[in-house]
Amino acid sequence: MYKPLKKFLEKEGYVVHSEVEGIDVMAQKGDETLIVEMKTSFNLQLVYQLIERLKITDQVYAYVPLRKGGRWPKPYKRMCALLKRLHCGLMTLDQHTRKQVVVEFEPSPFSSRKNYVKKNLAVKEFEGRSIDLNRGGSTKEILFTAYKEKAIRVAMYLYEHGVSSTKDVKDSLDMDRAADILHKNYMGWFERVSHGKYQLTSEFEFFRLEHQRKIKKLWR
Repeated sequence: MYKPLKKFLEKEGYVVHSEVEGIDVMAQKGDETLIVEMKTSFNLQLVYQLIERLKITDQVYAYVPLRKGGRWPKPYKRMCALLKRLHCGLMTLDQHTRKQVVVEFEPSPFSSRKNYVKKNLAVKEFEGRSIDLNRGGSTKEILFTAYKEKAIRVAMYLYEHGVSSTKDVKDSLDMDRAADILHKNYMGWFERVSHGKYQLTSEFEFFRLEHQRKIKKLWR
């Protein structure tokens, strides 16, 4: 990785040296000092090094090989987003040719742009939940979303009252989406027995027995 980088920088008019006081690559052109930290993959150690190099100069770059999938995979985009927040630049080396060095972007002040679509979705989900039934940091547990909360309430109403009409469920629970939840049946818990009337399937009974404590907190 070093040789093509050195050649690239020298072509741009820099004097280049490697391993200078722990710095992977240091280059100078007049009064300008440029630092490049090299890694075969993007990791936290590289981030630490970049932060340290920013104490020396504003011209700090990460330098990594451009792997299969190129510039499209999410990990690459997340790497770019983080580097931009650190005010660092990025150089890449084509992993196949091992010759072409590309400056993907220069170090520059970071301007944050909010994603209001994602924000509104998160706020809507947050406000749609009545209690906190999930454990923070869990990865293999069933998540209780705002939609699932509503579906559980509909199911528990049917559990206690038996076959019921969509109107009865909607009016009793004061839930506008009750009919939609019953009709679309994303959870597989509901079965239509006649026009506008539903009962529970065995799927909900399995779910209820497995999550009795959480359902009890929700349906009380």
